[in-house]
Amino acid sequence: MLSISFGSENRGEKISEMLKQEPATAVILAAVHFEWMIKRAILKLGISPTKELRAKLEKVYHIKDVNGRSDYKTVWKAEIARHRKHSELGTVIGRLERIQTKASEVRDRLVHGNGTVSKANAEEAVNLYLEAAEKIRVYVLKNGENIDTRLKQRRRPRKAE
Repeated sequence: MLSISFGSENRGEKISEMLKQEPATAVILAAVHFEWMIKRAILKLGISPTKELRAKLEKVYHIKDVNGRSDYKTVWKAEIARHRKHSELGTVIGRLERIQTKASEVRDRLVHGNGTVSKANAEEAVNLYLEAAEKIRVYVLKNGENIDTRLKQRRRPRKAE
C-alpha cells in the first residue's frame, strides 16, 4: 500500500478511508506517509549528490531537532530552502508547529505504547499529516519534479537556483 507505484495521492486517500475503522493505524500510516514525502522531496529537489543525501537522510527520524540529532527541518533548509525562495519547510506545509506538537504527540503515544488516543485526536493528526504531505507533493510538482516518479541519480551537486 505504501509503495511508490501506488502513488502518493492514492496513499493519502487509502489512509483517509482507514481512519473511519482503524484510527490508530491511520495515524501511524499518515505519519509514515508524511515523513516519506519529506524525504522524497529532499531527494528530488536537494542539491547534494543522491548517494550523499541518502546517507544523510538515513540518520534522520524527527521533524525537529532532538538531542542534537539531524532532523528533517534542518536537512530541508540546507538542501532546499537555502537555494529557493519561499521554501522553508514551515512555509511550504503551513502548519509545521501544529504537526511538531499535536500530530507528533499522537503518533508517539501510539508508537511507544503510552495509551490510546481519542478518535477526534486521531482524526486531527491524520488530517495534519495528510494535508502537509499533499502540500509537499504540490510544491515538488511546482518545482518541476514528480514525487512519485523514479529518482534520477545526481552524481554532482546541483547548481543552486
